[in-house]
Amino acid sequence: MPHGSALSLFRRLNYFKKLPDDLTISTTHGSILTLVGAVAMALLFVLELNAFLAVRLETTIEIDDTVDTMMRINFNLTVDDAPCEYVSVDLTDVTGTYEHNITRHISKVRLSQWRRWIALHPDEGAGMPAYIKPTAAELAQIAAERGGADAAAAAAAAAIAAGQDPGAAVAAVDGLKELDVHGNPIGEVVSLSHETTAAYVQTHDMVFVNFFAPWCHWCQELEPIWVQTAAKLPELHYGEHVKLASVDCVAHVEFCRAMHIRAFPTLLLYTDHTMDTSLLYRSTRSAGAFLEFLEANAQRHHIEHAQASGELLAAVAHAHATSHGPEGCMLAGHLLAKKVPGTFHVKLHSPAYSHDASLMNSSHVLHHLSFGGAHAAGGGGADGLILDLGRSSMLNAPFVAAANGQTFVHFHKVVCRMREYLSGSKVGSYSYTMHTSAHAETGADAFPSIKFSYDLSPMKVVEREARVPLYHFVTSVCAIIGGFFTLLSLLENTVHFSLETVAKKLS
Repeated sequence: MPHGSALSLFRRLNYFKKLPDDLTISTTHGSILTLVGAVAMALLFVLELNAFLAVRLETTIEIDDTVDTMMRINFNLTVDDAPCEYVSVDLTDVTGTYEHNITRHISKVRLSQWRRWIALHPDEGAGMPAYIKPTAAELAQIAAERGGADAAAAAAAAAIAAGQDPGAAVAAVDGLKELDVHGNPIGEVVSLSHETTAAYVQTHDMVFVNFFAPWCHWCQELEPIWVQTAAKLPELHYGEHVKLASVDCVAHVEFCRAMHIRAFPTLLLYTDHTMDTSLLYRSTRSAGAFLEFLEANAQRHHIEHAQASGELLAAVAHAHATSHGPEGCMLAGHLLAKKVPGTFHVKLHSPAYSHDASLMNSSHVLHHLSFGGAHAAGGGGADGLILDLGRSSMLNAPFVAAANGQTFVHFHKVVCRMREYLSGSKVGSYSYTMHTSAHAETGADAFPSIKFSYDLSPMKVVEREARVPLYHFVTSVCAIIGGFFTLLSLLENTVHFSLETVAKKLS
């Protein structure tokens, strides 16, 4: 019958034909292979399931088409041997942009020689004119005109060291008159040297010292103001406790170097009869500003007519000795720069001072440097770039100048990276490589500094999150199960046939 023939044909197409149990046998090697296959299939299934649930990254390189026109540069570095008074930040790029002495979004912290915080530096901004430096011949002439001005002061110091009347010695020193570049007396400003400075400071409550160089344009402008200030002191109620002095750093080069004087004029206020500590004057150079500064410090230090006891002086000296000496500066903040190659320049000199480049030390520590903003992009845009917390192994490593007068140049190749999440949102960051070199500055107007040059790649690295498709997972699981069954069947048949053949030969 046609119906019976069709049913019979349908049953023949069955791939899962069953044999009666009495026609099958169970073997030891078959059980072993079944156990091994089950464990292997379970292990591969777990691994495949883990791959299916995990998120993988697909990385491609594309043209950087982000719409940002500006880029944020975040930095934090410490310069150990340059006061914040001299340190400034400039920004330039290949389009001609030049920003001088940037103070917005940048903080300066004064540091002791042990990198302890002293105070925040009140940066007053830019706008200072350039200084004028005379020729070597003019320096020699000025030095010759000023020679021999400290002989009397040296004699006074010798008297103090010999145990003679200190009052007489102080009077002798007070009687000295500072000479201008023409050799004429310029008032009640005392000329000090490396032999007389310590003795003079020890015998006065407050000594305001001008460390100057005769060739310095700013020092020449300050000279009459300094004399005017000294002339007004006797009229004030605290005037007898304050003395104004000056030290010629051309005539006493080694002494000024030992005092860490690197710019002219440097105005230091010594108090409590000790040179272990000093206060650097940072404000306007005018007689009125000087007098306000001295009055404020006179009140703060509670100056008395009688000298303090030796025990108190020793305690004050110890406290100052354990506080801070030469100052450093920590700069932290961020800049906004165009997305074009450029340089931000950490200068260690100020146009308000005349500097000796041979005494300037550009050694520093770069604690942090990153490119990009501190917020992520929302939706599908790429306008905001998340902060990249530094990918350079050179961060927090000290960059030590082999000699004074060296400039460090850090070059960075910056690459944009974009992460696309499964949700469709995008977040960008910047990665960079860093290379450093150092060279000595040459030329009369060349000063050591720290430069950070950067160049942006036109390509970007895109990382897209992706999962294994469901059909791929199902296909893999089926392949594992089917493949193992087939493989185990072949192995079992081979082993069974081999054992039967051996048994027949033995029988």
